[in-house]
Parts: sequence; C-alpha cells; structure tokens
Amino acid sequence: MSLTKLKARHWVENRYLKSKQEIMSKPYQTTNVLALIGSWAFKILILGFFGLLILFPFYFMITQALTDKLWQIRGQVLLFPRSFDKGAIFNWQNFTEAFSEGYLQSVIFTVSLTVVSILVRMFFSITLGYAFALKNWKGKAGFFGFFISLMIIPEIGLLSGQFKIVTALGWQTPNWLFITMIIPFAASVFFAWMYRNAFEAIPNSVKESSMLDGANGFVYFFKIAMPMVKSTTWTVAILTAFASWNSYVWPSLLFDSVDTLWKPINLWVFQTGKAANAEVQIVYRSIRMAGTILAILPMIIVYFILRKRIMNAIARNGNATKG
Repeated sequence: MSLTKLKARHWVENRYLKSKQEIMSKPYQTTNVLALIGSWAFKILILGFFGLLILFPFYFMITQALTDKLWQIRGQVLLFPRSFDKGAIFNWQNFTEAFSEGYLQSVIFTVSLTVVSILVRMFFSITLGYAFALKNWKGKAGFFGFFISLMIIPEIGLLSGQFKIVTALGWQTPNWLFITMIIPFAASVFFAWMYRNAFEAIPNSVKESSMLDGANGFVYFFKIAMPMVKSTTWTVAILTAFASWNSYVWPSLLFDSVDTLWKPINLWVFQTGKAANAEVQIVYRSIRMAGTILAILPMIIVYFILRKRIMNAIARNGNATKG
C-alpha cells in the first residue's frame, strides 16, 4: 500500500473517531420532535433578538451616513436611504464633506498620540513589573500593596485631580496639549501587575543558565526575559491603543476651551456636520454619521490585520510567557 493511501486512510479513521468522540461527549438530548423544534425556535428567537440589538446601531449609522442631509431639514428620519427630489439614493457626498472638516489632521494627531502612549506606558509598565518580579528586596511587599491599592480609586476622582494639577501647572495650552494627553496616563498599575506575573512565571533555571553563559542583567532582560513575555507586551500594546484611540472624557476636558485644528478623533466627530452661517445652529446627522464611520475605520482596518493577535492577547490576558 502506497504512502498516499496510508495517509488518506489515517485521515479518514481520525475523522471517524473524532465524530464518535463528539457524539459521546454531547449531553443527553431528547428525541421528541416537538421538543426539538421548540428548543431550536427558542434559540433562534433569543439569538435573533440580541443580534438585532447589536447590529441595529451599526445599520442605523451606515444608512444615515448615506442619506441626503436635506431629509433632516424636513424633520424626517429614514431607516433606508431614499432619493431627495430624484437625486442619488446613496449620498456619498456626506463622507467628502466630513473628510474636508479636518479629518486628516485629526487622524495624524490621534495616531501619533496612540503610538507615543503605547511606548511610554510599556516602558513604565515593564520596568515597574520587572522590579516587583525580582527577588525579595526591602520594602517590596509594602510598595506592591500600595500600588495595588491605587486601583480602587474611582476614575472620576483621578481625572478631577489630574485636571487640577494640569491647570495649576499651566499645561492646558496648545503647546502642551500633546504632552498633557500622555503624562497623566503614562503608568498603569494593572499592566505592571500583568508584567510582574509574566516575569515571575519564567523559571529560575532560565535566568541561572543565562548567567552561567556569561549574560549580565541587561542581556538577560532584553534578550531572554522580554521575548518570553511577548504575549503580555502584545496585550498591553493592544489595550493601550484601544484606550488611547477611544478616549473622550480627558480630551474633552483639555480641548474644551482651546481652539486648535489638531484634535483627537473623538472630539473631531462631534464637530462635524455643523451648518455654517445659520441663524439657528443645525447639525446634519448624516454628515456626523459619515464622520463617525471615518473615525472608526482605521481601527477596523487594524483589527482585521491583527485580529488573531488581538483575540489571543485578550483571551490569554498576557498571563502566558510564551509568545
């Protein structure tokens, strides 16, 4: 018998055994036809209901972004785009108008802010986590307990204190806004705790072997320890990128009274669609929805490029030391 036939037979037998194992592992199910139909109908009803709740906001956002803004002047909300006075059904001009209101500058500013935030937060998280992962040093337990206790402080309390410090230092100016967006969130106790767990998971024999081979502390840290906690690094980078890109409360506090073209993407969205030279201020919903789609488009692209990394990083939570 040829090798190809043996491989084919082996594959068929494995598939047969796997199907039998799946049948044996399944819980007991009734064979009553009405019960099975009722069970499937209930599952479909529940999944359909919650699926509708999740998908409808996206559907509404897309349809409104493609609807002619003149329908809003008439006070009508359409659930599907229609032509206005025999015009185009899908009005792509909304995206053009939203793009022309400073989208490119906002994306450049937000991308730069996100990249710098990732690098700064990773630096402080790695060094702090590695320090707490070292062998017992004087005061380690006390310092670690103090930093962990900071995690129970409400976010609104931190924001109010940080805002008072920023205003007292005079950093709420266009020249300091980029730095002010990063410095208050440079360190993260939670990410430092993740790195501590990851570094402690590295066997002591690995460090001892590297020291016997002539590696000093810096060589061990950069060439051995860091590659072994690569999954944690991906987790920190991804979660920091999401938090920085989606940040709204802190930027709104800083940019509320500052007139500048360079603003985070979430603040830019809430400035799109405003009618110019209008006695009564009008905000065109269709243009703003188009701006919302443009705002989330870069993150959607990044998600599809790095979707496996993102899902693995979030699922594993950076606890494993294998990358």
